[in-house]
Amino acid sequence: MVLGLLHKIAKNSLERPNVLLAIVFFLLPFVFSVVARLVFSFPIDYVSFVINVAKEFIFWIAGIGLLYILIRLIKGAPALKFTGLLTGQSFIQLFNFLLSIFVIGVFFFLFPGFFGIMSNVLQNQQFGDAEAALVLSSLQVQPDLVMYAGLGVMAIVFIAVVLISLYLIYLLIEFAGQGSRKQNWFVLILWLVILAVVRFLLP
Repeated sequence: MVLGLLHKIAKNSLERPNVLLAIVFFLLPFVFSVVARLVFSFPIDYVSFVINVAKEFIFWIAGIGLLYILIRLIKGAPALKFTGLLTGQSFIQLFNFLLSIFVIGVFFFLFPGFFGIMSNVLQNQQFGDAEAALVLSSLQVQPDLVMYAGLGVMAIVFIAVVLISLYLIYLLIEFAGQGSRKQNWFVLILWLVILAVVRFLLP
């Protein structure tokens, strides 16, 4: 079911690109971050937030542009549209948004009162060793078995989202044009390596 849905997403994105939808999906995790901070009364540095969103948007567009170039160079794919890759990759942002909601839900269950404590601590606009000690001393947690089970489920869901995202990118590469599996894997791995190196070198 999940694999079939990913196939449909990849094909529809490449055949019927939707730039507006892509931008909305890209912004979802950031909007959710602001809303969550407002709900839990966490301080927000709006200037830093806007700068961070702009950096991530530029990196996102550049990463998709790199993937487009690699596919055209290695597989040909004369009919490939940049907007198709943009639309397809934006679904990864949707997955991240859903993951964020899930993680907060698990934290609510495993650590009752965590966000309220953090809100009080962060009112001073700083978070050091003393503040961390205060949070830990005030924190209520579920029994060990429930805690380990919850953290285990969270880890499994996180890994699943990563694998689903990678598979979606692979499908976008595969459906972009004719080519062998070796070419598809080569494009994916080369793209990931270049992105990792750039991320590492960026300040």
